[in-house]
Amino acid sequence: MIWFILIVIVLIIIFKFMNDLNKDKYDLQGTSLEEKFKVVVNMLNEGAFNGNGNITKLDNRSFNLYEQGSNQIINFHYGTGTLTITWRYKYFQKEVVHSKDFYETRNLSIFEQQNIAEQMISEMIPVVQNHKNNVMKDII
Repeated sequence: MIWFILIVIVLIIIFKFMNDLNKDKYDLQGTSLEEKFKVVVNMLNEGAFNGNGNITKLDNRSFNLYEQGSNQIINFHYGTGTLTITWRYKYFQKEVVHSKDFYETRNLSIFEQQNIAEQMISEMIPVVQNHKNNVMKDII
């Protein structure tokens, strides 16, 4: 009896996951990931690279925002309705990584996308400052 219950629970979880993946596929059917989150991408590009960043598509669900010669890279990954933004910043060959998941991002308004970008930028500023202080402390 316990095995039956466990198997049913596992099947429900697998079904939900597959259903969410199909929703992602449907969401991205007519548009690219960078278009879906255009406001977020533009604001982070402006904040991190002064608008000079380029998009490198990794696959249908992820891409990088990067400026040639820059010491930082921003990765966007979308899956099961969750947008994960991972921001890597390198200072004197030491890297700090700040990653954040944003849930329920299937149908975001422009205002919600602006909030995501502003939140990432405001969180990254102290992360970078602390990283620079730690690296300089180690050098001195």
